Amino acid sequence: MADDVEQCRAALKRCPSDHSDRPTFLNNLAVSLGVRFTQRGVPSDLDESIELHRAALLLCPPGHSLRSLSLNNLA
Repeated sequence: MADDVEQCRAALKRCPSDHSDRPTFLNNLAVSLGVRFTQRGVPSDLDESIELHRAALLLCPPGHSLRSLSLNNLA
């Protein structure tokens, strides 16, 4: 799982802040951190996961194709 988190982190780092796929990269990293939290129980993984889900949601206004996914992931 650490490899998944690091791969997602690297992909997000390469993605420009104004790129249309940024919400996807944010969600992918957030999900990976959430899974790692479930496995290891490290609170900072959960905290970062929530922050990233919120960041993804901010990039998905009503009507955006990823908004429902972002809302679901944050829930």
